[in-house]
Amino acid sequence: LDTTPPGPKVERMFKPLSRADASTLTQLRTSHVGLNAHLYRTRTIDSPLCRRCGVPETVTHFIMSWRRYSTERAAL
Repeated sequence: LDTTPPGPKVERMFKPLSRADASTLTQLRTSHVGLNAHLYRTRTIDSPLCRRCGVPETVTHFIMSWRRYSTERAAL
C-alpha cells in the first residue's frame, strides 16, 4: 500500500493522464482493483488465489508475473 502523500513527482505523473487513466493508475497503486486479492478482502469472492497460477492474485502478480503479459514485459 502506497501511503506516501502526493508530491511533485506524483503530480507530474498524473498531470498528462486522462481522468480514466488517472483512476486506473490510482487503483493499481492502492491495490483497490478488481483482482482476487482485493475482492477476497472485501468478501466478494471465496479465494484470493489466481485461477491460473494458484498464487494470490495481486497487482504485482498480475503485472509482473502473469504469463499473459510476458511479451509486454520483455519489451520493457
